[in-house]
Amino acid sequence: MTELQRATGTPDKILTGYGTVRSAELKAINEFLVEETPLSGIVKRFGKPSEKLTDGFESEHIKNCIKFLHSLDLIERSAQDVVKPFNRDVYPDISFEARLLHHIRSQKGDEYQLAEIHELLVKNTSTENPHGFRRVVEEDLVTLLKEESGFKIQWRTEKTSMWANLLDPIGAISYSTEHNEIVTAPTRPLLYELLNYHQTHRDDPEGILHALEWIHEEFFPVFYDLSGSPRLHIGVADTLTNMVEDGTLNLIGMTDVTQTVRLPYRIDNTEEPARYKIGTAPDRPAYWYPLERSERRVEQ
Repeated sequence: MTELQRATGTPDKILTGYGTVRSAELKAINEFLVEETPLSGIVKRFGKPSEKLTDGFESEHIKNCIKFLHSLDLIERSAQDVVKPFNRDVYPDISFEARLLHHIRSQKGDEYQLAEIHELLVKNTSTENPHGFRRVVEEDLVTLLKEESGFKIQWRTEKTSMWANLLDPIGAISYSTEHNEIVTAPTRPLLYELLNYHQTHRDDPEGILHALEWIHEEFFPVFYDLSGSPRLHIGVADTLTNMVEDGTLNLIGMTDVTQTVRLPYRIDNTEEPARYKIGTAPDRPAYWYPLERSERRVEQ
């Protein structure tokens, strides 16, 4: 795999400070950028027309999206405000949704804040929930971050809402604004895409431990405990269960194999699978990314 390169001249603003940035707009801008493009051209394409402004468009929100993409090393931006795609050779065959997660997971230093939220959420367990939580009230997540985060910032719901609104449309979690609640299970299209990619492109293509370790390291956390045989978070296990029940995934236990994953409960007649086989995903909404579902509704 080509190593992620760092963009130059990135903004100083912390990633959790981009409260209005949404994945749908990031994806649209990312797909629009196929070559070097003046920032004014991006604003003209995506900005809302306004007679009150000198350039004729409301541009602040679009410029924030550009800054966010720049901070995540998805684009380069010159001093002359020329923007161009960046790191397109890193996982070029996967979706924007998975690539965005990879860029979030790959950040270093202060830019790791978004990845840390997800990591602490997955690591969080209790006596009553030894394999992690299926649902977490947002205020409880804020409390967890105040207690466990390595970053000395003022954790508030504005920051966790920004993170949740970013990750929900790309399928990493589900976020209910009505109940201020986060469902920790990743969606089926996300897990399907990554397991399918691993089976097609990676070493040990049917090793479930290697596949999930790769996802954990490169895209988003799936283990709440990495000691010994890694222990899978219950939300991830629930998604695997759905895929097995749909007939798109088989988990295989093997008594003579030590490279296994410990599940929170029995799936596909095994509690410690060693191998997996992925089939063809059905063409139905459960296997469409949330953004794709919205795009299909628009096309109808």
